[in-house]
Amino acid sequence: MLVAELPWYDLPELRQHTDAWWRGIAKHLRLAGVERVPEQLVRGGDYASRWSSPELLLSQSCGYDVLYDAAEHIVPIATPCYAAEGCEGPRYRSFVVVRTDRSWQSFQDLRGRSLVINQVSSHSGTNALRPQAAALHREGAFFGEVVESGSHMNSLLALHRGEVDVACIDAVVLELLRRNRSEAVADLRAVACTNTALAPPYVTSMHASPQLLSQLRAALQAAVADPELAVAREALLLRDVAFFPSASYSELQEFEQAAIAVGYQELPAPLRSPLSDRND
Repeated sequence: MLVAELPWYDLPELRQHTDAWWRGIAKHLRLAGVERVPEQLVRGGDYASRWSSPELLLSQSCGYDVLYDAAEHIVPIATPCYAAEGCEGPRYRSFVVVRTDRSWQSFQDLRGRSLVINQVSSHSGTNALRPQAAALHREGAFFGEVVESGSHMNSLLALHRGEVDVACIDAVVLELLRRNRSEAVADLRAVACTNTALAPPYVTSMHASPQLLSQLRAALQAAVADPELAVAREALLLRDVAFFPSASYSELQEFEQAAIAVGYQELPAPLRSPLSDRND
């Protein structure tokens, strides 16, 4: 059996809808002639380790992952379009958030404050922030401190506890939490937003055949039009999917280049070389 997982935005409160969404995709994959389609999603463990398996059928990753850390293992097949504030078609952004009991009103007011990022390999929590900070940096720094939490949820918890001053949070995460776990975003407000970028893509193994790539794209397109999946799509904020070549995610390098050009070095970055042009 092949392996499928949908680790992005998989809140416990939404797992019934994520599972329904997968069952719908799986149905359309079978109708498209794909064999060994798993009945259930895999959860738990290290999802990134599964990306290196040639048995990977479907997952979702950060755009940064297909650009750097997992470029040799996974390939984007479709970009979801989300119904959340800050999302525009297949593009999304992040919001720079602080506690409501703080007086800061603009990004400039955050100079010298402590920032929490979710992961070095995250576009939404780290890379997206670079252009604004770079434009205001002094001697390579803007924030007083940068700490890594491991996840957007951990970043929000640190913010609530007063351990840090600022977090940069994925717009889709914020909207899903507003709808399903409002206490996680209570007493927080946005003081700025980042530029848009292509949303986290659905991905498959680099070993997938051209035929399987076509079948996956056709199944996803059929699933977003399937009326039986309307409830799941609405719960997951899914409006549509769009299709771009892998190289389109190289646009994330522009966020880095804006910082490199002015000598801003404060935010950590992945170390691997970016993906080369692909013809998919």
